[in-house]
Amino acid sequence: MSIEKIVEKILSEANQEAAKVLDRAKEEKANKLEEAKKKADQLIEDAKKRGKEDSELLVSRRISVAELEARKMKLQTKQQIIQKCFDLALEKLANLKEEDYINLMVDAISQTGVSEGELILNKRDRDKVGKKIIERLNGKLTLSKENIDAKGGFVLRQGSVEINSTLERMVDSIKEEVTPEIVETLF
Repeated sequence: MSIEKIVEKILSEANQEAAKVLDRAKEEKANKLEEAKKKADQLIEDAKKRGKEDSELLVSRRISVAELEARKMKLQTKQQIIQKCFDLALEKLANLKEEDYINLMVDAISQTGVSEGELILNKRDRDKVGKKIIERLNGKLTLSKENIDAKGGFVLRQGSVEINSTLERMVDSIKEEVTPEIVETLF
């Protein structure tokens, strides 16, 4: 065999081998590209899923916060309504008919058990009903020239001891007891 034929045969075999290597490389490249595409698709799908879960969680949290705020606002409104009820009760007590108001004060003073000392009223009550209350008590209470800063009621002073029975204090003292009834009635 001539050298030319041998070279030709070697070249032919080399070309065939090169074609096989090239085909395998193309096939490997296609496989790797397909695998990379699958991985990329999976990453995108995972990211979409995480994004959807994160957005659902964020929406859920925002809804929870909004519901909590709504409950707070509702509770605050209820508390304001309840406070208005007590304010109205205080106003009604302060504006009772004179005879009813005097009776209320005489009863409240009698319940303290104090029969002597100084009776301190607000200016309006002192001027309007102070002497009548003192007369009804028939005790050793004297009407003070001092005034209390209250809608009504009184402060009894016996030496250094003072008993605060202002209308505000009276209403405050029953708040805890009657609030459940008010809530049940109103809401």
